[in-house]
Amino acid sequence: MHSKLDLHKHMSCEEIIIELDKCHHQSVFAKYLGRCNGLKVALNDCLQAEFDVNRKKHFEVAREKRRKYEEAWKDMEE
Repeated sequence: MHSKLDLHKHMSCEEIIIELDKCHHQSVFAKYLGRCNGLKVALNDCLQAEFDVNRKKHFEVAREKRRKYEEAWKDMEE
């Protein structure tokens, strides 16, 4: 179960979040009887893909920072 997801933080998954909220609010039983499970799986996949993109982006930023630090350390040693 996801906590309330902010649309502005998950722009790529916005449509799925809206559809899942609609499904949950249509009927109380739809939420508990599994009628929204397909949307939940789609949302999990979308959020995982978004996370993977962000992780790769942050990894590249960290790698660049590390390269700059090592260059600075190398200059200090000389």
